Amino acid sequence: MGSLEVINPGIFTSLQDKGRFGYRKFGIPISGAMDEQAMADVNRIVGNPINSPVIECTFEGGKYEFNSDAVIAITGADTEVTINGKEVPRYKSLTVLEGDLLSIGHPKRGIRNYLTIQGSWKAPKVMDSYSTYVLGVFGGFDGRTLAAGDILKWNELDEAVPSISPDIQIPYFSSKLSLHVYPGPEWEMLNDRQKTELLNAEFTVDSTSNRMAIRFSGSSVAHSFEDMKSSAVAPGIIQLPPSGLPILLMKDAQTIGGYPRILYVAEYHLWRAGQLAPGDTVRFDLQNS
Repeated sequence: MGSLEVINPGIFTSLQDKGRFGYRKFGIPISGAMDEQAMADVNRIVGNPINSPVIECTFEGGKYEFNSDAVIAITGADTEVTINGKEVPRYKSLTVLEGDLLSIGHPKRGIRNYLTIQGSWKAPKVMDSYSTYVLGVFGGFDGRTLAAGDILKWNELDEAVPSISPDIQIPYFSSKLSLHVYPGPEWEMLNDRQKTELLNAEFTVDSTSNRMAIRFSGSSVAHSFEDMKSSAVAPGIIQLPPSGLPILLMKDAQTIGGYPRILYVAEYHLWRAGQLAPGDTVRFDLQNS
């Protein structure tokens, strides 16, 4: 068994896996890694199953002192990573020794990094998932983000050959993103002018965005929708509230909502949305069904 100590937890750092499924009927969000591609990549690099739990770091990754030797990897946002003050690459297996200090800085592009060790983090499964749901105070490490002084433990794998897969490419995280979207259930509530306005607009990611939803600022889409009954929602759904500024639901989103579901993000693009930082700009690119 190995362990590390959290010296600096960063800004919002938690344990996540693919998420919990089958519990939305009870009002339980899916949760899970905001950038599933980076989660799969970091596990693949160290030889873990791709859906194994990982440490998700938002805004700043923090500092960790290793009490044991380990093989690790870091993926996700374009961020400076150092071991004992020396810069090391992302998207590559790295060997750390007992006493080494790992630092994950503030991203230059993108917003989330993923850290894992070769092995499996020791944490209880809650509703078939290791994912942390902070608002519900369950999952992960005591249902919360990491704190200074936490000791994280892991079980080592019996057999693993850490190597970067040839099909892993380090993604480029642009501050200007065109998200592929499809019509949502209430798309036809918009008239032609409103649809054109929405698809021609450039929205800015607001600083109030979080794991529940990405909120946008910019030119609002004027509308006068009648009240509608609350309906099922899921990560990737784009709602249009009375403000006329879209809201993109993400991994910790509620399970029902009363705003029109005008669009939804293509599943293959949702991981990119998970790397959007405040100030980034977004356009919606409607795809043919």
